[in-house]
Amino acid sequence: MKTAEPNFLGRTIPDMSNAQVMSYLVTTHHDFTRNIMDEIGELIHEAGRELGDPPKELGELAAMWKKYHEEMVMHLHDEENILFPWIEQLDQSGKTGEEISRAYSGSVKQMLEEHKHHEEDMEKVKQLADKLSQKGGYAPVLARLAYKLRQLNQDLHEHMEIESSLLFPRILGKKP
Repeated sequence: MKTAEPNFLGRTIPDMSNAQVMSYLVTTHHDFTRNIMDEIGELIHEAGRELGDPPKELGELAAMWKKYHEEMVMHLHDEENILFPWIEQLDQSGKTGEEISRAYSGSVKQMLEEHKHHEEDMEKVKQLADKLSQKGGYAPVLARLAYKLRQLNQDLHEHMEIESSLLFPRILGKKP
């Protein structure tokens, strides 16, 4: 019996309609992000309790995590309740890429520009995860935390790639 290729669904994303792409993003990436971010918050708290002398990187991560978590949850909410419904409305309107570009509102542009900010924050998180991973050999909670941070980073990168390279060029009438 032939087994499915890894990431076979990811290979079909370019063939999906905008509505299907947005549904895929919400049900896979958004739900995953919300869940893993809660896990990471719990692991940060657990590591602080378990470790008598935690690495300084854990303190740095704890300090930035609350703000990052809140911003990311708000970004996901805005995509689901503002950006994606706007894209669906544009799809149903039959407007051309040029007309869509003119209809582009400032608030939607701002939301799209947040990706750059999230990429910078995730780079900082990735660096902290790498440092925690190096120090986590003696503390399982740090190893789990570093692993979860890497998973989040990978998922967010994939999510932003789908939006930036496929979905957004489509709505602007540019070939992905």
